[in-house]
Amino acid sequence: MAQFSFESRLRAITMNISEVNLMANKKENHHSSSKHDQSAKLGKSLCNGSVNMSLNCSTNSQNVAAKTPRRNDTSVNNRTPKMTQGPTLGKANSWKSPGVCTNRKTQNILGDRLVPSRSTTDFEAAHHKLTSEESSGSDKVLSFQTNKILKPQEAYINHQKAIYSATASAHKKPSNRFIPSTADRVLDAPGLMNDYYLNLLDWSRTNFISVALDKQVYLWNAASGDIQELMECEGDDNYISSVQFTEDGSYLAIGLNTGSVELWDIQQQRRLRTMAGHSARIGSLAWNEHILSSGSRSGLIFHHDVRVSQHLVSTLEGHSQEICSLKWSPDHRHLASGGNDNLVHIWEGVTGQTTRTTPLHVFNHHQAAVKGMAWCPWQNRLLATGGGTNDRTVKFWNMNTGDCVDTIDTKSQVSGIFWNSEYQEIITSHGFPNHTLQIWKYPTKNKVAELTGHDERILHLAMSPGETAVMSAGADETLRLWNCFQPDPNKKKGTSGRRNEPRSALDALSNFR
Repeated sequence: MAQFSFESRLRAITMNISEVNLMANKKENHHSSSKHDQSAKLGKSLCNGSVNMSLNCSTNSQNVAAKTPRRNDTSVNNRTPKMTQGPTLGKANSWKSPGVCTNRKTQNILGDRLVPSRSTTDFEAAHHKLTSEESSGSDKVLSFQTNKILKPQEAYINHQKAIYSATASAHKKPSNRFIPSTADRVLDAPGLMNDYYLNLLDWSRTNFISVALDKQVYLWNAASGDIQELMECEGDDNYISSVQFTEDGSYLAIGLNTGSVELWDIQQQRRLRTMAGHSARIGSLAWNEHILSSGSRSGLIFHHDVRVSQHLVSTLEGHSQEICSLKWSPDHRHLASGGNDNLVHIWEGVTGQTTRTTPLHVFNHHQAAVKGMAWCPWQNRLLATGGGTNDRTVKFWNMNTGDCVDTIDTKSQVSGIFWNSEYQEIITSHGFPNHTLQIWKYPTKNKVAELTGHDERILHLAMSPGETAVMSAGADETLRLWNCFQPDPNKKKGTSGRRNEPRSALDALSNFR
């Protein structure tokens, strides 16, 4: 009976193993390779458990004689082995759940570098250092992680690194420049015509200032302060409409309301010649060596060669209204003209002899008459022009490209413009509504100073030969001297003002204090 029981139990175990293998094969067809490994380990575990249980049962059956197992006896037959029990063959004490990887690699997890490590800290030495009176403050008591911090991946490295210099920047000396807000001297100018389109003030290289008061022209010696009358025009309806010194200051050209130009010798105070040709008043004059350019109310520009009897050598037609300003470039290659037609014309010329009678450039950006005009002394191709009441702007033109490169909104009528080489600034005179002088930094266009004093609009502006002072003439019949460009004492001597030009005696202001 015992033999029969043992064989039946062995047969049942064999059937269980077959069923387990069959189930494992079916799972292999529906699962991935990872699931296959888990199923194989599960079958192996069941097999080991069943064999062990069968051996235990056979041993017990030999000890119990002639006992038939009951169906309701579940103490042995119905006992199912636990999947989490049973050692793995060939490995002692390897109690692992099926499907769990047993060959995990130890991960190198870095600790916090600010938290001390207990495994590397010598507590006895630390206690001794803490309690000993001879221990210095620099002794280390705790041990910290020494593992290096992993470098970030290449994709997270920021290559835009800012490099800062530890050296101190070069110390700049503060500027001691002082710009007086009031005029250094005020002169009366009775009879000065209140006409925006005329040019009645000029400053020569020999330090003489010429001013036209109705019919008379007066010369004021800025060095000595002497005043003398040069001439008076004839005729009841005749008056002075423009004055302009030659480059060396020896001669003065005077434009008349009748359309004639007179040439006067300053030293001998006598008239040398009269050149006619215009049919209307001459509001603007400009010298280019021995060539005198004159612009009239008719819009025509004449070039006179003062050396010959037939003085008229060229005529330029382009403006439809009165010529307000004429300026030759420092290299004598271009003539700029501004008119009451709101246009600026650039005429090409070589040593005073024009090569063509059509303008090289025509600028129509201004919205009012263009009177203020000046060429940059350190950039021969840069021209500054200023518009009237409806425009109120100063525009800068590049002669190479013919483009407007910059604009300053002065918020006032522009009547005159001059450049200063030492400070690289421009000074502008204004009419309605402010009646002020304004100094601007170039090219930043920052306003440096604003000079007030005139009660009515400023009509004319002139600069000293050393570029250290300017004189303005206003509709309030006054001439005001402004000492606004004195040399910076921190700069070396001889670097300010125009090169190869005599310094004006006015610069020292010995006669005005």
